[in-house]
Amino acid sequence: MAFKHTELFGGAITANIPARFADVSTIRQVPDHQEVYLEANGFTSLTIDLTERVPQFTTDKEALQYHFHDIITEGDTAQIASLSENIQLPKFPPNTPTLSLTATTHPAPPAPGATLRPHTATHTDIHFTLIRLVEQGTDIIVTLNVPHIPGETEDENNNTGDKEGVVAKRKIEREKHMTEAWEGIVKSLEVRDWSLFGAE
Repeated sequence: MAFKHTELFGGAITANIPARFADVSTIRQVPDHQEVYLEANGFTSLTIDLTERVPQFTTDKEALQYHFHDIITEGDTAQIASLSENIQLPKFPPNTPTLSLTATTHPAPPAPGATLRPHTATHTDIHFTLIRLVEQGTDIIVTLNVPHIPGETEDENNNTGDKEGVVAKRKIEREKHMTEAWEGIVKSLEVRDWSLFGAE
Protein backbone atom coordinates (compact mmCIF):
# COMPACT_ATOMS: atom_id res chain seq x y z
CA MET A 1 0.00 0.00 0.00
CA ALA A 2 1.38 3.39 -1.01
CA PHE A 3 1.23 6.30 1.44
CA LYS A 4 1.60 10.05 1.11
CA HIS A 5 3.15 12.16 3.89
CA THR A 6 0.38 14.64 4.64
CA GLU A 7 0.06 17.83 6.67
CA LEU A 8 -3.05 17.93 8.87
CA PHE A 9 -4.62 20.81 10.80
CA GLY A 10 -2.55 23.38 8.93
CA GLY A 11 0.65 21.39 9.36
CA ALA A 12 0.43 21.15 13.17
CA ILE A 13 0.10 17.37 12.80
CA THR A 14 1.46 15.12 10.07
CA ALA A 15 0.74 11.54 9.11
CA ASN A 16 1.12 9.10 6.26
CA ILE A 17 -2.25 8.80 4.50
CA PRO A 18 -2.95 6.09 1.92
CA ALA A 19 -2.21 7.62 -1.47
CA ARG A 20 -5.57 6.52 -2.85
CA PHE A 21 -7.41 8.63 -0.24
CA ALA A 22 -8.69 12.10 -1.14
CA ASP A 23 -9.16 15.10 1.18
CA VAL A 24 -12.91 15.59 1.65
CA SER A 25 -12.43 19.29 2.48
CA THR A 26 -11.77 19.94 -1.22
CA ILE A 27 -15.41 19.08 -2.03
CA ARG A 28 -17.33 20.00 1.12
CA GLN A 29 -16.87 21.83 4.41
CA VAL A 30 -15.24 19.89 7.23
CA PRO A 31 -15.23 21.11 10.88
CA ASP A 32 -11.96 22.70 12.03
CA HIS A 33 -11.42 19.96 14.60
CA GLN A 34 -11.59 17.19 11.97
CA GLU A 35 -9.64 15.89 9.01
CA VAL A 36 -11.64 13.59 6.73
CA TYR A 37 -10.37 11.48 3.85
CA LEU A 38 -12.29 9.20 1.51
CA GLU A 39 -10.98 6.42 -0.69
CA ALA A 40 -11.06 7.82 -4.21
CA ASN A 41 -12.37 4.63 -5.82
CA GLY A 42 -14.22 3.06 -2.93
CA PHE A 43 -16.20 3.62 0.23
CA THR A 44 -13.53 3.48 2.95
CA SER A 45 -13.19 6.66 5.01
CA LEU A 46 -10.70 8.05 7.49
CA THR A 47 -11.48 10.64 10.15
CA ILE A 48 -8.97 12.24 12.52
CA ASP A 49 -10.81 14.10 15.24
CA LEU A 50 -9.52 16.42 17.98
CA THR A 51 -11.92 16.48 20.93
CA GLU A 52 -11.89 17.82 24.45
CA ARG A 53 -10.53 15.17 26.78
CA VAL A 54 -13.36 13.43 28.63
CA PRO A 55 -12.30 13.44 32.30
CA GLN A 56 -15.25 11.68 33.91
CA PHE A 57 -13.97 8.12 33.46
CA THR A 58 -11.88 6.08 35.86
CA THR A 59 -9.93 4.31 33.10
CA ASP A 60 -8.77 5.06 29.58
CA LYS A 61 -10.61 1.95 28.44
CA GLU A 62 -13.89 3.49 29.57
CA ALA A 63 -13.03 6.66 27.63
CA LEU A 64 -12.30 4.57 24.54
CA GLN A 65 -15.67 2.85 24.75
CA TYR A 66 -17.42 6.17 25.33
CA HIS A 67 -15.88 7.77 22.24
CA PHE A 68 -16.54 4.65 20.16
CA HIS A 69 -20.21 4.42 21.03
CA ASP A 70 -20.51 8.15 20.37
CA ILE A 71 -19.84 7.57 16.65
CA ILE A 72 -22.29 4.68 16.27
CA THR A 73 -25.47 5.63 14.46
CA GLU A 74 -28.55 5.31 16.66
CA GLY A 75 -30.20 1.94 16.07
CA ASP A 76 -27.03 0.27 14.76
CA THR A 77 -25.51 -2.66 16.61
CA ALA A 78 -21.78 -3.01 17.26
CA GLN A 79 -19.67 -6.07 17.98
CA ILE A 80 -16.16 -5.43 19.28
CA ALA A 81 -13.70 -8.00 17.91
CA SER A 82 -10.54 -6.89 19.69
CA LEU A 83 -9.30 -4.21 22.09
CA SER A 84 -5.67 -3.25 22.66
CA GLU A 85 -4.24 -1.03 25.38
CA ASN A 86 -0.77 0.41 26.03
CA ILE A 87 0.01 0.89 22.34
CA GLN A 88 3.33 2.67 21.83
CA LEU A 89 3.45 5.30 19.09
CA PRO A 90 7.00 6.07 17.92
CA LYS A 91 6.44 9.82 17.44
CA PHE A 92 4.59 10.53 20.70
CA PRO A 93 6.07 10.88 24.20
CA PRO A 94 6.60 7.53 25.94
CA ASN A 95 3.60 6.23 27.88
CA THR A 96 1.10 8.41 26.00
CA PRO A 97 -2.17 6.55 26.69
CA THR A 98 -3.12 4.96 23.37
CA LEU A 99 -5.83 2.37 22.87
CA SER A 100 -7.42 0.78 19.84
CA LEU A 101 -10.30 -1.50 19.01
CA THR A 102 -11.65 -3.23 15.96
CA ALA A 103 -15.37 -3.74 15.56
CA THR A 104 -18.15 -4.46 13.11
CA THR A 105 -21.38 -2.49 13.06
CA HIS A 106 -24.67 -3.51 11.46
CA PRO A 107 -27.38 -0.99 10.55
CA ALA A 108 -30.82 -1.21 12.03
CA PRO A 109 -33.24 -3.31 9.93
CA PRO A 110 -35.17 -1.18 7.41
CA ALA A 111 -38.78 -0.37 8.18
CA PRO A 112 -41.34 -2.62 6.49
CA GLY A 113 -41.80 -1.55 2.89
CA ALA A 114 -38.84 0.82 2.97
CA THR A 115 -36.65 1.04 -0.12
CA LEU A 116 -32.93 0.72 0.52
CA ARG A 117 -30.79 3.54 -0.83
CA PRO A 118 -28.12 2.63 -3.39
CA HIS A 119 -24.75 1.65 -1.92
CA THR A 120 -26.23 0.77 1.47
CA ALA A 121 -23.73 -1.17 3.57
CA THR A 122 -24.73 -4.50 5.08
CA HIS A 123 -22.07 -3.93 7.74
CA THR A 124 -19.04 -1.75 8.41
CA ASP A 125 -15.65 -2.80 9.75
CA ILE A 126 -14.08 -0.17 12.00
CA HIS A 127 -10.58 0.36 13.32
CA PHE A 128 -10.87 2.93 16.10
CA THR A 129 -7.93 4.48 17.96
CA LEU A 130 -7.82 6.86 20.93
CA ILE A 131 -4.71 8.89 21.81
CA ARG A 132 -5.04 10.73 25.12
CA LEU A 133 -3.01 13.91 25.57
CA VAL A 134 -3.41 14.46 29.29
CA GLU A 135 -1.47 17.73 29.67
CA GLN A 136 -3.13 19.23 26.61
CA GLY A 137 -6.62 18.18 27.69
CA THR A 138 -7.21 16.62 24.28
CA ASP A 139 -8.29 13.25 22.93
CA ILE A 140 -7.20 12.42 19.38
CA ILE A 141 -9.52 9.94 17.70
CA VAL A 142 -8.60 8.11 14.51
CA THR A 143 -11.43 6.21 12.82
CA LEU A 144 -11.05 4.01 9.77
CA ASN A 145 -14.41 2.87 8.37
CA VAL A 146 -14.62 0.09 5.79
CA PRO A 147 -18.27 -0.41 4.76
CA HIS A 148 -19.24 -3.58 2.93
CA ILE A 149 -21.43 -2.78 -0.06
CA PRO A 150 -23.14 -5.79 -1.71
CA GLY A 151 -21.95 -6.27 -5.26
CA GLU A 152 -19.11 -3.76 -4.94
CA THR A 153 -16.78 -6.17 -6.75
CA GLU A 154 -17.20 -8.16 -9.93
CA ASP A 155 -16.29 -11.34 -8.05
CA GLU A 156 -19.30 -10.94 -5.77
CA ASN A 157 -21.59 -10.36 -8.75
CA ASN A 158 -20.44 -13.57 -10.39
CA ASN A 159 -23.03 -16.29 -9.86
CA THR A 160 -20.69 -19.08 -10.92
CA GLY A 161 -18.07 -20.86 -8.86
CA ASP A 162 -17.51 -20.74 -5.14
CA LYS A 163 -19.25 -17.49 -4.23
CA GLU A 164 -18.88 -18.09 -0.47
CA GLY A 165 -15.19 -18.72 -0.97
CA VAL A 166 -14.84 -15.50 -2.91
CA VAL A 167 -16.61 -13.53 -0.18
CA ALA A 168 -14.40 -15.13 2.52
CA LYS A 169 -11.28 -14.30 0.51
CA ARG A 170 -12.42 -10.72 0.09
CA LYS A 171 -12.99 -10.44 3.84
CA ILE A 172 -9.45 -11.60 4.59
CA GLU A 173 -8.05 -9.15 2.04
CA ARG A 174 -10.10 -6.28 3.48
CA GLU A 175 -8.91 -7.04 7.02
CA LYS A 176 -5.30 -7.16 5.83
CA HIS A 177 -5.59 -3.86 3.99
CA MET A 178 -7.40 -2.30 6.95
CA THR A 179 -4.61 -3.28 9.35
CA GLU A 180 -1.95 -2.09 6.93
CA ALA A 181 -3.69 1.26 6.50
CA TRP A 182 -4.15 1.67 10.27
CA GLU A 183 -0.48 0.96 10.99
CA GLY A 184 0.66 3.36 8.28
CA ILE A 185 -1.59 6.15 9.52
CA VAL A 186 -1.50 5.88 13.30
CA LYS A 187 2.14 4.91 13.73
CA SER A 188 3.24 7.83 11.56
CA LEU A 189 1.15 10.45 13.40
CA GLU A 190 3.32 13.25 14.72
CA VAL A 191 2.49 16.52 16.45
CA ARG A 192 4.72 19.20 14.91
CA ASP A 193 3.19 22.18 16.70
CA TRP A 194 1.92 21.54 20.22
CA SER A 195 0.47 25.06 20.40
CA LEU A 196 -2.42 23.61 18.40
CA PHE A 197 -3.75 22.46 21.78
CA GLY A 198 -3.24 25.81 23.49
CA ALA A 199 0.09 24.91 25.09
CA GLU A 200 3.62 25.67 24.02
